[in-house]
Amino acid sequence: MIELEYYTRKNCELCDNGREQIKLALSELRFNRVKLIPIDIDEDDALQEEYMVRVPVLKHEGEVVQEGLIDFVQVYDYLKEYLGKR
Repeated sequence: MIELEYYTRKNCELCDNGREQIKLALSELRFNRVKLIPIDIDEDDALQEEYMVRVPVLKHEGEVVQEGLIDFVQVYDYLKEYLGKR
């Protein structure tokens, strides 16, 4: 199981669009053992301070995969490479 953390906030169009890009990348890979963990930065002051101008942010194993503008190609390429190493 791969766990991806997705830092977002409410009423964030970039966050909504990014979520769709992530879902599209996962469907193209035909890999369904991924858990997307949404994290609302507005629920934690420290997270809000760290990610306020960066959301959306997609992280895997503590490393940033992409932030700001999430796109299908980068998410797909990252996951394909990660899965190839396993």
